[in-house]
Amino acid sequence: MALSATIYVFTVRLADADRGIYETLNLRLARHPSETAEYLLTRLLAYCLEYGEGIVFSKGLSDPDEPAICIRT
Repeated sequence: MALSATIYVFTVRLADADRGIYETLNLRLARHPSETAEYLLTRLLAYCLEYGEGIVFSKGLSDPDEPAICIRT
């Protein structure tokens, strides 16, 4: 039996005065069984640092050719 992903729920209060962004983000991140906790938190941090309209998480480790996050228009 294959291990399934674990879902983590994060509430982030994002305040970026330089860009004028003040948001409360309710994010659900799936952690693949082979993914480390550090990598999961790095994806979360990158999402927050690059937050903007159209930002999404990729499929993750199941598609290694895609970046962890991207902005789609």
